[in-house]
Amino acid sequence: MTGLEKIIEKIAEDSAEECKTIISEAKAQADRIIADARNEARKKANDITGEAKAQADKKLAVSKSGAESITRNRYLSVKNAVVNDIISAAYEEIEKMSDKDYFDLLYKLCIKNVETGECIMRLNAKDLGRLPADFEDRINGAVFEKAAVQVSKKPYDIENGFVLIYDDFEINCTLRTVFDSEMDKLKDILSRKLFS
Repeated sequence: MTGLEKIIEKIAEDSAEECKTIISEAKAQADRIIADARNEARKKANDITGEAKAQADKKLAVSKSGAESITRNRYLSVKNAVVNDIISAAYEEIEKMSDKDYFDLLYKLCIKNVETGECIMRLNAKDLGRLPADFEDRINGAVFEKAAVQVSKKPYDIENGFVLIYDDFEINCTLRTVFDSEMDKLKDILSRKLFS
């Protein structure tokens, strides 16, 4: 299991009750939308019964097709909204993590993303103020065979997470960047878990 999958699993555990409520509300909303769309389709079918049989059959087929399309589109829209809400809630949960859990997450992200060679890790002012004393030693103890990471004491203008700066390139490990880079995968995993 990769570090990101562990993050996703941790986020899912922390947000379970909120997710259940969101999913329940979304399913109830989807059921109402489906019921409304079906009622709308039935009304349209009843409104055209006075017309000739051939014309009524044709319009009924069009109405059914349209209602199914509207229902399907509304259901997909609600489903996407639920998934996006869960991802936003998960991101917010990361921001509420204890210092220990937060820096354990940054540790795992660094181990996963560090490249060969020496680099400087840049953190924001808030994270520098709460940085565990052994953080740099922990990272270097894990990556000593391929890399050396020095945590800069100078704050970097980022929201959270970190940036690894090498001579020729940078690796952006801010949490928003990590979420954005894995967004399709996150949405796919959540959709399968919630709607399958």
